[in-house]
Amino acid sequence: MPPATESQQHYLEKAEYYAGRAKLCYGHELWPEAANHFGSALESLLRIRYGKSGKLNDLVNKKFDGDALFNHMHMFDGASPQCTTCFADRARILRNSVHPDCWVEATQKDVDDASMLVLLIYHTLVKCSTKIADFQESPDSALRQLEATGKISV
Repeated sequence: MPPATESQQHYLEKAEYYAGRAKLCYGHELWPEAANHFGSALESLLRIRYGKSGKLNDLVNKKFDGDALFNHMHMFDGASPQCTTCFADRARILRNSVHPDCWVEATQKDVDDASMLVLLIYHTLVKCSTKIADFQESPDSALRQLEATGKISV
């Protein structure tokens, strides 16, 4: 397994930062802010895989959607499986909702869904046998904590 490039490592550190900010907002029930930070963590994780070019919309709807690495990811809304790209697109929309002309109110469920999506992508790229490189991780990162518990621990 090759070591992470400087760019990949940088994006993991950004994802860890944003997940930590999301955790703080979650603890105060600031759902729009938490959703925004999880969307930023999502973008950072996708940039580990796809690089710095392109907008988040293109990363989700063109690259992520067509990437065989993520074909076996499943998100559930209740008992039935749902399209993972649709969950990613919802997280993208919530990430961009802080702009005054795009405001969308996020709920706790939206934030929980975004956190699970971030967890799945993090696990796939950084932790699992499918990981794309060996990363240096912070021992107290919110992403590691999320993976260990399966939920946001506040």
